Amino acid sequence: MKIEITDQFTADGRAYIEWDLWDGPDGIDHAHGFATDLVQCFSKIFEWRERIAADYVDNTDNETRS
Repeated sequence: MKIEITDQFTADGRAYIEWDLWDGPDGIDHAHGFATDLVQCFSKIFEWRERIAADYVDNTDNETRS
């Protein structure tokens, strides 16, 4: 897993956070987003990690049933 978090600014000077997440086997799954603060940023990253993990669990379950 790799996470990059950077501070960004709008044209009128307002700050926001931009984040990137690479997860899954060899970091092949990528999620990207924006947040207004670090709490929201980490919440979104955790949410995406759960989604990515669920995709792999669902795929594994389907393969074993076949």
